Amino acid sequence: MIKTSVNLYTADLIPPQQRLTFMRLAMTLLLLLGLSVAFYGIGSWQQNQLHIVHQQASADKDQLTAQKTQLEAQIAARKPDSALVAQVELEEQRLDLKTRLKDELSQRKNLISQGYSPMLTDLAAVADANVWLSHISIIQQDNAPQKIEFEGFGRHPQSIPLWIDRLKNTSTLKGYAFSAMTMDRGDDQPLMFKLTSQTADKEPVQ
Repeated sequence: MIKTSVNLYTADLIPPQQRLTFMRLAMTLLLLLGLSVAFYGIGSWQQNQLHIVHQQASADKDQLTAQKTQLEAQIAARKPDSALVAQVELEEQRLDLKTRLKDELSQRKNLISQGYSPMLTDLAAVADANVWLSHISIIQQDNAPQKIEFEGFGRHPQSIPLWIDRLKNTSTLKGYAFSAMTMDRGDDQPLMFKLTSQTADKEPVQ
């Protein structure tokens, strides 16, 4: 076959193919425009919803304020029942008296329960084989120091005064003075004694 034409253009003379064409640019701009319109629409819708919520909250607040004002007016218009007021005051007085009585009984109970423990500790510290106790009494008197009584037995007549001297040096009984009454039970028999506190300035045993 005989060629009738000659190609004088080489490959490097052909213009390169452009990637960004007018059609692609136009589609990209349309896409960006569509996204912008969508975002604007979503933002407008959210703003509208917030505005609606705000209006509803304002309406609820106005309604609650009106109800509060109405209730306050109703409360202000009511007058207390004198009979009920008197009954409440009477019950409050009774409650106050019962509370005071309970506190007083609790204090006395604590005084009695706390008074024996340290005293027994001191009695154990001064105990010996010549004196033993059979009865201890702590009597709390109104507006007066408490009264303490000991009853027991002594092996020898001189053992009781010696024990009393040691007793008065203990922390719980320091400052107390005791009067002693003894009863002789015969030869070679223990002596029965009773001690009673005689002080007006000693604080109650804690």
